[in-house]
Amino acid sequence: MIVSCGTTHKIKRNLKNNNKETSFFKGFVLYNPKTKKELINYNGKKYFTPASNTKLFTFYTAYKTLKDSVSSLAYYKTQDSLIIKGTADPSLLYGFNSSKIIDFLKNETDSIYLLDEYIDEAHYGSGWAWGDYQYYYMPEKNLFPIYGNIVKFSIVDSLINVNPTYFKQKITILDSTTIARELLKNIFYVEKGNTQENEVPFITSNQLTAKLLGEVIQKKITVIPTYKKYKFKILKGVSSNDLYKQMLVVSDNFIAEQLMLQVAKEVANSYNVKLAIEYSLDNYLEDLPQKPRWVDGSGLSRYNLFTPNDFVFLLEKMLKEIPKKQLLNYFPVGGESGTLKNWYGNTKPFVFAKSGSLSNNYNLSGYLITKKGTLLIFSYMNNHYKIATSEVKSNMEKTLKIIYNHY
Repeated sequence: MIVSCGTTHKIKRNLKNNNKETSFFKGFVLYNPKTKKELINYNGKKYFTPASNTKLFTFYTAYKTLKDSVSSLAYYKTQDSLIIKGTADPSLLYGFNSSKIIDFLKNETDSIYLLDEYIDEAHYGSGWAWGDYQYYYMPEKNLFPIYGNIVKFSIVDSLINVNPTYFKQKITILDSTTIARELLKNIFYVEKGNTQENEVPFITSNQLTAKLLGEVIQKKITVIPTYKKYKFKILKGVSSNDLYKQMLVVSDNFIAEQLMLQVAKEVANSYNVKLAIEYSLDNYLEDLPQKPRWVDGSGLSRYNLFTPNDFVFLLEKMLKEIPKKQLLNYFPVGGESGTLKNWYGNTKPFVFAKSGSLSNNYNLSGYLITKKGTLLIFSYMNNHYKIATSEVKSNMEKTLKIIYNHY
């Protein structure tokens, strides 16, 4: 690959530019996996807050661990009852085909009991912002999720539309409000005249799951104390690939966390994300360039620390192990889908990458196919800026288009 030194120097100069608008922490690594040549490395060894770029590690860990379809329901049949418990599957009534699970329960003629079991950790991850409890992107983790642990409601012609309908009596219309839900109660608020659909996490419990699921199958589900001696069978549900794509394309935090719970159950027989992370680092990613501080599945935590080198290493590893067409299909596509729909538009798509954003942080790691058809791997990380995120994205887009045209 012949590239003018001027192009490379221009990109490096822009990265080092520290005027008032650009004096923040930047890292950029550009790598050609075919020639094994590092084309640009600026702060590649430095640690950054990755935000949702963390989901790339979650994806790879789940891909290596879970089978073609996820475990959706654990069940045990007695002579006169069906005993069930959750498996941390995020898909139930959350935009995926749930008919296999719903029909299984609807067709049961005996009484249904739900074991009162929980995950082996807190509902929120370490380093999550507690004040974000009412926002759609931070639902609780739990063992038997339903509806993505989200309630959706809006006002249409002065009437409240809500899904699931169970919560209708728990929503109050106010002249004005700054909160959408009470901190410790499933009591919700919506502002008069607000016609937009609100998506608000609800506080989970097995008792609530039993009520919500019971309404769907039109049967009573009774919660009973946990009992360890039942020999449960597993009912498989949706395709793992469908969950992976949804997680990466729209950057779904909930799916990411639940997948890591499933991984933990598979490798350590415990629903604990930390155990899944430790297993992945010890068995799949022991040769990372810099050992990360990795604490959750979604990237919501400010405690996460990864380097651009780590992301490039992982992306190359994925390219070696997963067929290219299948791999690129998991990602948001510049100008076309997900979190990149409004950026990197081109006659022919050239950016396939995972974004990651928290306040004052925006990162992008993935694959770039140049005008000449060369596939490159990149990780572009920006932390601690005080300018508008749109300005950061615009500068990144200019850089990646230069690479597209000249490499």
